[in-house]
Amino acid sequence: MKLAGYPETPFEHRVEAALARIPELQNCPLAYALAASPVASPTHRAVASDCLRVALDGEAEIFLKIRHADMADDLTPAAMRAAERAGRLGIGPAVRFAGEGHIGLDFLPDPWRYARVGDLQASGTLAAVLAALRRLQAEALFGHRFCPFARIEALAREADAVGAPLPDGTGDLIAAAALIGEAMRASGIDLRPCRNDGIASNVMLGLEGGRESIRLVDFDLAGDADPWFEVGALINEACRFEDERRAAVEAYAGACDPRRLDRCRLYGAVDDVMWGLWGIVRAVTAPRGGIEFFKYGQWRLFHARTTTGARDFEAWLRNL
Repeated sequence: MKLAGYPETPFEHRVEAALARIPELQNCPLAYALAASPVASPTHRAVASDCLRVALDGEAEIFLKIRHADMADDLTPAAMRAAERAGRLGIGPAVRFAGEGHIGLDFLPDPWRYARVGDLQASGTLAAVLAALRRLQAEALFGHRFCPFARIEALAREADAVGAPLPDGTGDLIAAAALIGEAMRASGIDLRPCRNDGIASNVMLGLEGGRESIRLVDFDLAGDADPWFEVGALINEACRFEDERRAAVEAYAGACDPRRLDRCRLYGAVDDVMWGLWGIVRAVTAPRGGIEFFKYGQWRLFHARTTTGARDFEAWLRNL
């Protein structure tokens, strides 16, 4: 049954079949509605899962994510553990249940909303997100390694296998990412448990006790990684000017060391290449039409060129 007062779910038969397979939802009255429409560009939101608002009889509503089969490779083994850990720490919504291809979370009602890039450009909001990342990073390792360089290599192979129409110059960007990887490994990487996601729409903004609060959502790429990768990815998403980047590094680390700032710049380009390849490949492999995967991928690759093509690129590499 669909929730009254909410938009029709355009994929009703697929959703109801999926709901019927979830043990926690068996033998209990429920109603559901679409919680987020899939949009790849510019917000990158709800494209990997069907996102539903589910009302259980006599219980609080649940935000339910049901993974698309074609996006299964984008989910790390640590994803569910990371979401549960974030809920326990109070930096993410609590996990109600989880299983193969699905996760149910506490629903965040109005006035909670997903963040836009402009929201993260407010220094207080960005500092709150960075503080939440530090809390997650202070925990024990997940035991699963996430490497953005390995993911770029895998996506490049997949692009070749499916004949994805990569824009001109993509090979140079892949080579630049590999060069950054060599420099990062030579400089030393201290692994910490990370979310590895800098996308603005995966931050929720709301009010608690009359004060602005944040929650992190979507831990699909969680794993043990260089914490500066997720800091660099977030800065790459939110900051457009040098003073903003410096302030973000200072908010995270207490001071802005030029080497850390350069690390963030380079990791931002790596994140762009990774998601750029993902968008181009998913434009070919995802069966759902109308989602602008290719447009999103093109934009991320274009943005990567602003870093790898900068005249100081080699100096940043040497400064690591």
